[in-house]
Amino acid sequence: MAQAIDIAKARLAELKKEITLANHKYYILDEPAITDYDYDMKLKELKALEAEYPELITKDSPSQRVGGKVGTGFKKVIHEKPMMSLANVFDAAEILAFDERVKKGLDLAKAPEYLAEIKMDGLAISLKYENGFFKTASTRGDGIEGEDVTENIRVTSSIPMDLNAFETKVPQAIEIRGEIVILKKDFEKLNAAREKAGEALFANPRNAAAGSLRALDTTITAKRHLQMVAYALGENSGELPFATQEAVLQYFNKIGFRTSPHITKCYSAAEMVRLAESLVQKRDELPFAADGVVFKVNALKLQEKLGFTSKEPKWATAYKFPPEEKETRLKDIFISIGRTGVATPVAILEPVELEGSIISRATLHNEDEVARLGIKIGDMVVIRKAASVIPEVLRPVIAKRNGTEKPFVMPSVCPVCGAKLVRAEGEVAVKCVNASCKAQIFESVLHFCSKAGGVNIDGLGEVLVQKLLASKKITDVADIYSLTEADILSLERMGKKSAENTIKAIEISKGTKPEKLLHAIGIPQLGKSTSRDLIKTFKTIDNLAKATKEQLLEVEGVGEKTANFILAFLKDEHNQKLMARLKLAGLNFDKDLTSTKSAVSGKTLPLMGQVFLFTGELASSSRTEAQSLVLALGGEVTDTFNKKVTTLVAGEKAGGKLAKAQKAGTKIINEQQFLEMVK
Repeated sequence: MAQAIDIAKARLAELKKEITLANHKYYILDEPAITDYDYDMKLKELKALEAEYPELITKDSPSQRVGGKVGTGFKKVIHEKPMMSLANVFDAAEILAFDERVKKGLDLAKAPEYLAEIKMDGLAISLKYENGFFKTASTRGDGIEGEDVTENIRVTSSIPMDLNAFETKVPQAIEIRGEIVILKKDFEKLNAAREKAGEALFANPRNAAAGSLRALDTTITAKRHLQMVAYALGENSGELPFATQEAVLQYFNKIGFRTSPHITKCYSAAEMVRLAESLVQKRDELPFAADGVVFKVNALKLQEKLGFTSKEPKWATAYKFPPEEKETRLKDIFISIGRTGVATPVAILEPVELEGSIISRATLHNEDEVARLGIKIGDMVVIRKAASVIPEVLRPVIAKRNGTEKPFVMPSVCPVCGAKLVRAEGEVAVKCVNASCKAQIFESVLHFCSKAGGVNIDGLGEVLVQKLLASKKITDVADIYSLTEADILSLERMGKKSAENTIKAIEISKGTKPEKLLHAIGIPQLGKSTSRDLIKTFKTIDNLAKATKEQLLEVEGVGEKTANFILAFLKDEHNQKLMARLKLAGLNFDKDLTSTKSAVSGKTLPLMGQVFLFTGELASSSRTEAQSLVLALGGEVTDTFNKKVTTLVAGEKAGGKLAKAQKAGTKIINEQQFLEMVK
């Protein structure tokens, strides 16, 4: 028996190495080494052996890379070595200025050797390996704190799980940093499949890569053909002393990673300028979406000598490509109604590829902007992406007019509900006056649920919100908190797991901080920073609702116009009822969470004033379910250890957070004690 296991173990090791190398050839080098049939047979043999000897299954096995794990969120990870951003330069003069700063910092008369790498437009990530085996992965986040995406990376076939398959000299610990991207060809296939399935299209490859990496269901991640472009060394055990950035990249290639194409050495600022200008012309030919070129001092000792500012390295800079301009046909102009009723003209364009994404529409802002541009329906127009993100129309190509073009006329009624469109004196915006307009409700619900400006209800995106409104399961944002799994399951193409995760995400959103909740509600002219200042001043949303105009004007960032909007919104009877329903549902209106009274009904809740941190694996439930329970009982939860934590719940395999809690003298309980506490 022991001999049979040894034989199986040896054969599994052989198969894993063969499949890993085949994946590298296929995904990284685009040079398939074996036929699909041979690959499938090797995988089939591996799975059969693992089925016979399940004790030999390891996490790095190719059989474990098909996905299937469904999470409810991503825990936070602190980067031991911060993942800094790069300073940007935009023209030849700024490249020359960067070179002068480097020479001055190194006390050199002439430029040092620079290494140029294409800057990929994706999502920054850090991978950690121990003894060659993949251990953890985390996103860049804010550079100090990212999100743990280990399970999603584990199912990404292009990323090696075992570096020993490529190289015998592997350090005890190594952290590899890079960019998660999607090849343009794979992006096109992905959007074509989504269009066929009636799903919302991704705006560009970067959004697709980010969305795929952060998918809660790892089966989705496994299907998305994600790639990693490695570009930097993080923390490592030091067995491999590198002299240059070029040597680091060569080592990355050696151990199975893709690196930036067109890696070039430059020996002067003039060479850097020439290279940057030439790459601007070639960016459409690149296999990935790229937004610039990074120049780094090549010698690592010189990098160390130059050091860092508080935000970025002094030895590197990113030249950002200028916005690409393209010509296309303006087919029509339609009116979009936003969450505050503003009617915005939107250009319908002949689809054209621009900076890695297909553009078919662009905002025209308002009626005055259309007049200023002098565009007509049917014109050939020049478009670009403002700040490389938002498509905008720059001008018409008057020389290409043929007489069939038509002037744009702003409609007098809302295209959604038929109510009047009104333009107030002194305003450029035209508004729908019907507060019950379906378009306004859709946009307000979408904003409320969003991560960017709302309470971050994962799963409640455009498609699901449309379905919920169309089926009248919800009519406003407060109705979200009355939804059940059965409500979501009754909708077309909704599975049990998706419904379950959505309800959990809704429950978690009740713990949203009041300043974020205030912004999510959607008071016109009220931004994130002003919402934060208002709660800082008035402490609670209830106190804010009682504020006078004079008191509002004393808050930094609140002007006459904003104050009027706040007063009008919070004193409106319909809005007051909406706020009362949100409060009754359990949302957090009170900044002072140490209060012994519930923000819901004034009742005492058992965990009010306590902040819980969970670490390790829980046996009885998921971490998200345990966190939801704390929130429901009036407590707070956090994913990072800090001085506010009152109780740490330690599950199996608890790590660094437990050690920090022990050192700080924080109350520590096990899972069973937690269950007794909340019983």
